[in-house]
Amino acid sequence: MSLMQINNLKKSFGQLEVLKDISLTVEQGDVIAILGPSGSGKSTFLRSLIDLETVDGGDIIIEDNYLCKDGKYQPAKQRRETLKKMGMVFQHFNLFPHMDIEKNLMLAPLCNKQADKAQLKKEALDTLRKVGLEEKLHEMPGNLSGGQKQRVAIARALMRKPDILLFDEPTSALDPELTGEVLNVIKDLSKEKMTMLIVTHEIGFAHEAANKIMFMDGGYVLAFGTPEEVLDRSGNARIEAFLKKVL
Repeated sequence: MSLMQINNLKKSFGQLEVLKDISLTVEQGDVIAILGPSGSGKSTFLRSLIDLETVDGGDIIIEDNYLCKDGKYQPAKQRRETLKKMGMVFQHFNLFPHMDIEKNLMLAPLCNKQADKAQLKKEALDTLRKVGLEEKLHEMPGNLSGGQKQRVAIARALMRKPDILLFDEPTSALDPELTGEVLNVIKDLSKEKMTMLIVTHEIGFAHEAANKIMFMDGGYVLAFGTPEEVLDRSGNARIEAFLKKVL
């Protein structure tokens, strides 16, 4: 079942074209790792899917609902309803420092009247348990390590009960020792068939956890396929040069 359809997406910043005719179909249960050099358009593409960047052309269709069509956006109320099906985890956690972890997790669901407070308290604890941090329920974000903050950020995204989770370089702000604990949580989600799009520079993780790789460069998709097709035998000189530098 197709959860998302992207058709001919275009985006420019002034004279700089950063997305050039990007098309993609996301099926239920897909784990798509988005790879490529810095400046290739990966984060802009991901942010455009959740309405944090406006595009200049193309379609974004989420579960048969248009977010935009031919670059023209649906009214704000309709977009908000469509985007409820998605969650996003950012590079720098974006936790509210003045709220404890429970309140961070409950804030958006409370604002969206997703459930009553008692139910959301239970869900917050259950979701923290899923990322291995149930004992941190009443800690403040400032008392957590970077890896713990990012796992809380994943739990916060899961509280929305999304059909699709987006990750924008979720480990790039972490040192290598903490990277593994975050990647393990994402791997566990992939085993549960959570549909995910992940911008990452972790090639080994992408090979192991993703079922599809999207390789971008210069605003184009140079390759799309299984990890074996893209990373092991693409035959593309640009991809092979990139992999030699990062592996």
